[in-house]
Amino acid sequence: MAGWQKEFVGLKEFVKVSGDIRVTGESLSVPGNRKDEFYGLVEETQRALGAQVLGELLGQGRALAGKFSRMRQQMLAGTKLKELRLASSIENLLEDPETGMAKPAFWIVLDGLQKDLSFGEMEERAGREVVPFCRDLLRSLYESWMYYGIVAALKPARFYGVDSSDTDNMKAVETDSITVGSQTASREKRMPEAVFVTEDGRVFAMKSEIAEELEFYRQRPGRGRNFFAGGQAADRVAHRALLLYRLETVEKIPLLADRDKRFFLPPDLMCEFLLPEEMERPVSAAGFEKRVRAVYPRRPIQVLTWDESGDFPAGFLKDGAAACQVFVERTVVGMDEGKLGEIAGILGEAVLDKC
Repeated sequence: MAGWQKEFVGLKEFVKVSGDIRVTGESLSVPGNRKDEFYGLVEETQRALGAQVLGELLGQGRALAGKFSRMRQQMLAGTKLKELRLASSIENLLEDPETGMAKPAFWIVLDGLQKDLSFGEMEERAGREVVPFCRDLLRSLYESWMYYGIVAALKPARFYGVDSSDTDNMKAVETDSITVGSQTASREKRMPEAVFVTEDGRVFAMKSEIAEELEFYRQRPGRGRNFFAGGQAADRVAHRALLLYRLETVEKIPLLADRDKRFFLPPDLMCEFLLPEEMERPVSAAGFEKRVRAVYPRRPIQVLTWDESGDFPAGFLKDGAAACQVFVERTVVGMDEGKLGEIAGILGEAVLDKC
């Protein structure tokens, strides 16, 4: 009997001997004095079931969580920030990797109890639900480690929040907390989520945008697809791109995009992590190419990859004028923090020649 199965049998036995926990196919009733022990057993079974189907992903997740947490703590220690918050599901993973990565298994365990599912049914469902959930979570955490590792390599000394309640006149505000992907909800306008000043006095704005949303930055609302997040994408686990903008001063915070006016401010640097299949699959590569043309950056777009696997299709960005306006550089990062410092250093290089 697998470890998680023993945990599940123990949970069922606890329910049986309690006498006052009511379980049916449609309802579950747990007296207040038994909730802590009952849900503790559910969580232990959840963790064990998750470990069974996740295999080596569990170890990878623990290692990545530790690496990100150390990087974030070092960055915060050099500023007045107390927190740089990611989506709640990722924060849960960072706090307790085994439970966070197995979140969907919680409901599988309860369904197993209420619907009398077999071990095989529960494990098969966990493979379908827990593994994809965990892969998405780890992808997002890995992106966060790279993106904010690049920010950390710029050596920020002070962060400011952005008051964007007046979307035409934004201002920096004192804060001890930055939430990734946050802004005042707006159908047509996009603003930075934070501004930071580096040790050497440079000022940058940052935007952690859902990557697919960038494809529509230059389209008016109502044409094609609308922004499903309204700019406020703080608690979404999603594939993102990092946009960095060099500012003159903290007092002058620019609007990044206005879809009504088809305006988009070119970033000083854009970074995006891609999987091999996202580079090679025609539909995915076309989406990335659309983002490249929409963003029109001041420096080469940085494509970050885990290893050397994958390449763009023949003819990618080779059509005359567009090829000399923007181009892409690829960096294999893996878990090498030094590569993030190299990418941060690009912000000290000359901008593209916009031929």
